Amino acid sequence: MRLVFFVVLLLIGTSGGAFAASFDCAKAQGPFEQAICTNPELSAADERLARTYETAIGGLTKPALSALRADQRTWLAYAQRACTPEGKALESGAYSEQGIACLVEVFGRRSAVLETSRMMDGRRVYPLSRYGAAPDPEEAGNPDSYWPVAKHEMSYVQIDGTAPADARFNAFVLAEAERMSSLMDPDKASEIGAEDRSSDTVNSIVVKELAGGNRISLKQDGYWFGHGAAHGNYGVRYVHYLVDEDRALAASDLFAGKGWEKALLELTMAALKADLGDWLMLDDPQDLADVVTDPARWDLSDNYDLVIQFQPYEVAAYAYGAPVARISWAALEPYLAEGADAIRYGF
Repeated sequence: MRLVFFVVLLLIGTSGGAFAASFDCAKAQGPFEQAICTNPELSAADERLARTYETAIGGLTKPALSALRADQRTWLAYAQRACTPEGKALESGAYSEQGIACLVEVFGRRSAVLETSRMMDGRRVYPLSRYGAAPDPEEAGNPDSYWPVAKHEMSYVQIDGTAPADARFNAFVLAEAERMSSLMDPDKASEIGAEDRSSDTVNSIVVKELAGGNRISLKQDGYWFGHGAAHGNYGVRYVHYLVDEDRALAASDLFAGKGWEKALLELTMAALKADLGDWLMLDDPQDLADVVTDPARWDLSDNYDLVIQFQPYEVAAYAYGAPVARISWAALEPYLAEGADAIRYGF
């Protein structure tokens, strides 16, 4: 099937017939394109995606542009099979109402990924992705299934640059993505393991903050939904890349001296009690000792507070979301390492 988005020909026509966002509906071929043309919500999602893609590729170097175009083709092949009963592109017939709703979500998530392609403090960043879809064997033969196909998505940021430091950062992010998702394994890129065929996952790595020239903080979001569950679950973590050292931040880079771990735990507990009140669900504060001292839980982007990230269920009910505790840098001053300011501000 020819591509219908700004991937190869960008637009396939601009005169005659009805239009659905990125292509001429008079020339629509097959159930996928016809679904876009006949459903207003999906047509709007397609239009957003077309505009987003056009913006995302602007200003990229030739290698990055080629990579993102190939990425879009990969996504398109995934989209065509992610919302069908058997995980294969439809050759005839029409998408069900559930299939259309699924496509709207898939299109929306792709737009959100492409919207991370932008300039940040003089650096050009853009996303790359991996996708996988396979029929859920537990749902086979159920025409009313809400989850006939397991869908897995992984996106990660790259810097569009030729400097050695850019290449090192990109390799670092790639390694992080490989730890997050088996989709990153080139030998299994087109496969979905048996253990993953009854769930959906959406994982991403984006740049949270560029601090000066020596710290790039990454935010890693993970979402998992087991088919048939009441709701999905998600998690948030951070990785702080030190450019000059070509490594992730360690706790000892920011804190030093005797007793900093105990002090940080006590300050965190006080912040949680003040913020959550009766929502706080924690039998023993010591259970958080390893959590609060883990740099993966630290959001360093606030100039006034160290923000410590908790996951759903960890210290409060699921309805509360993913709580955070804020501890002022002033309160932490006695425990900061000599080079802490350089870390915080990226000197």
